[in-house]
Amino acid sequence: MTALFDTTCVSASTVSRQKHHIAGIEVTIYGAAEVAPSATSVICLFLLHPRLETLAYVEPIALRCLQAHHASSAQSEKGLIVASFDQRNHGTRLVSTKANQSWKSGNELHAIDMFGIYQGTSHDVSLLIDHVPSYVFPDGEKVLDEWLCAGVSLGGHATWLSLVNEPRVKGGVVVIGCPDFQSVMTHRAGKTKLKSYQEDRFLGSPDYPKALDSTVRKTDPAGIIMTDRSPTEKPRLIKERLGGKKVLVLSGGADKLVPYDCSKPFLDLLKTEGQGIVGLKDIVYDGVGHDCTEQMIVELVAFVADFLAAGTESKSKV
Repeated sequence: MTALFDTTCVSASTVSRQKHHIAGIEVTIYGAAEVAPSATSVICLFLLHPRLETLAYVEPIALRCLQAHHASSAQSEKGLIVASFDQRNHGTRLVSTKANQSWKSGNELHAIDMFGIYQGTSHDVSLLIDHVPSYVFPDGEKVLDEWLCAGVSLGGHATWLSLVNEPRVKGGVVVIGCPDFQSVMTHRAGKTKLKSYQEDRFLGSPDYPKALDSTVRKTDPAGIIMTDRSPTEKPRLIKERLGGKKVLVLSGGADKLVPYDCSKPFLDLLKTEGQGIVGLKDIVYDGVGHDCTEQMIVELVAFVADFLAAGTESKSKV
């Protein structure tokens, strides 16, 4: 996957980087040294990379988010740091190259491997929320009191899991990711012409075992909120899992790997039953495939800036 966004406007040398080994995870923290002395609290944004990439992929996005924040008036009251790390089985954490591959590339355990990897990454986000403050602000001189998550592709899938399962994550940006794992895997099984799909036994087959289906139903956004839920349960679960959160979804209209149609039923549910409960913005880019484009990055950066500005404004009214 190639990122198409421009990074020439960002001066990498002006943003601080700290490397910490936290609970066995090597984490890069961007921007901690630049938090204004007057800032009374700090937001941390987790940036999660795509499949087959590393944390280096999202560094330009981190720099742009920080550049935009440092140029705003909000930076004097609210600080921003960005945290990134290699997802499980990627980069410094690689243990099996095959496990990152698809059915088409010869990995017969693709569905099990992929969900496990990004479910684990979502768990890592929760773990790091517990421990990042001790490493970045050990004297308690700043309070890390809000958390955001954003990710691309595999990182977008993980962001959805953090949004529905981690109450401390108050907002997120999903770039070419999907909230319905079963739907996207069923689509991919059809495109790959798996025998189990062609014989109409994909769900519950070794390609998508019953045990995996059970885990997905308890963890995945569509699994938690939509699958086998009554009309009265769905609004309750939306409020319980996503109430008060802000979500930006950026999709390619021509994406064949993670088609927008796989996300649409869940997003339509949020737009109807979740209206006034979830702050959802859903943008589909016509003609764009499975790519993270410059326009998407502009929207992501603006989302983070707006989230920070809104928090500053609401605090000033208290």
